[in-house]
Amino acid sequence: MPGVAKKIEGWPPRWLTTVPEVDLKRSRGEHISDFAEALCKITKDSVAGHAGEPLKFRGWQRELTRQLFAEKADGTLRHKVALIGLPRKNGKSAWLSAVALESLVFGSVGGEIYSCAAEKEQAKIVFGTAKRMVEMQPELSEVLDVFKDAIYNPKTGSVYRALSAEAFSKEGLNPTFVAFDELHAQPNRELFDVMSLAMGARVEPLMVAITTAGVKTDNSGKDSICYSLYEYGKRVASGEVDDPTFFFSWWEATNGEDSDYRSPDIWKSSNPGFDDIVAAGDFASAILRTPEAEFKTKRLNIWTSVSETWLPHGSWEAISDPREIPDGSNVVLGFDGSFNGDCTAIVAVSVEDVHHIIPVKVWEKPDEADANWQVPVLEVEDAIREAAKKWQVLEISCDPYRWARTF
Repeated sequence: MPGVAKKIEGWPPRWLTTVPEVDLKRSRGEHISDFAEALCKITKDSVAGHAGEPLKFRGWQRELTRQLFAEKADGTLRHKVALIGLPRKNGKSAWLSAVALESLVFGSVGGEIYSCAAEKEQAKIVFGTAKRMVEMQPELSEVLDVFKDAIYNPKTGSVYRALSAEAFSKEGLNPTFVAFDELHAQPNRELFDVMSLAMGARVEPLMVAITTAGVKTDNSGKDSICYSLYEYGKRVASGEVDDPTFFFSWWEATNGEDSDYRSPDIWKSSNPGFDDIVAAGDFASAILRTPEAEFKTKRLNIWTSVSETWLPHGSWEAISDPREIPDGSNVVLGFDGSFNGDCTAIVAVSVEDVHHIIPVKVWEKPDEADANWQVPVLEVEDAIREAAKKWQVLEISCDPYRWARTF
C-alpha cells in the first residue's frame, strides 16, 4: 500500500529513543552502511557468511545506523552518546568495527578513534576486526597504515587505537569517536567518564557503547555505569527525560527479568539476527548447558540482580499459595535481623503436615532515610509479641548477633 513503511525484520528494538523524521532524512547512516558493504569483509567464518565475503548489513542494522547518525539542521550529528544493547552473536563487533573504520577514513581531520573495554584483550576484539578488514581490502590498505596497536590515516592525520580500563592513563586524549565494547563489564564508571569528558573540545564527538546486559551492580555494590545508562535511556525513550543528544536502542525479552527464558518466541524477540546472523538451533542446545542467569544476560539481553540464581525460573511462583495460617496453629518464627542500612524480617512457618510460610512483618530502610537510620527495635519486639498471641510459637529461629536484648 502506498505510504505504508516496509516492515524490517528485527526492528524496532524493545526500547528506542525517538529521532525526528527531519533529522533522519539528513542522516549519514546510508553512506556509512554503503561504505561497510563496499569495503568491509567478513573476517571469520560464521552463520552470517564465510571469511572474505563482503560484509552485509541486515535491514535492522541499516536502520540502526540511520537512526544513530541522524543530523541536525546545522549538519552536525544529533547524538553524542549512544547505548546499544544486543545479545551475543548478533554481529556487534563487525558492525562497530565497520562504523569505526568509516570514522577513520571519512571523519574529522586529526581525528582520534578509540576502542575501549574493561580489558585490553576485549578492546582489541573490535580493533582487531577493523584491522583485519583493512588487511583484507586493498582499497583500504592503500589509504591506511596498519601497525601492531594502531591504524593510521596519513591523509587526515587520524588514528585508531585500542584502550583498556586503566582510566588514569587516558587523561589528555581528545577523542572524536569512541567504540565502547561490552560496557556492562566495566568495574566502575571511571573510564567511561574520562572518555566522555575528553570529547568536550570536539565539534561533533560520538561515543557508542554496545553491550549485552549483565549484573546490575558493579564492584562497589552500586548500580553499574551500564545499568545506570540503561535506566536513563528508558526514561529518554519514554519521554520522561528530554535529551536529544542521547541515543538508546535496546533489544531484550518482552517481559524483562520475568520472561520465560525457555520460550523460542522470547529467543526470537530478543535477537534481531535470530536464525540469520545467530543460529536458531544453538539456543535449544545452549539452554541445556548454560546457567539461567548467564543465558538471560548473554542470549536474551536481560539484566539480572545476581550472576547465579538459587531457583530455576518460575519455581517460586509454582509453589506460591495465598492461604493464611489459622490463628492458634503451631508455628516456628524465623527472624533475620539487621542493625541499620539493611532489611529485617519475621516470617511464620506452620509445622502441620503441609508446611507453609507467610511474612509477619518486614522493615526496610526508606529511600529518603539518612545514614543514621536504624531498624526500630521496639517495633520488632512488639511484632514478635503479637505473633506469639496469634499462634502457638514453638520456637524462634534466629541469629542473635546485635539482638541480644531481644533474644
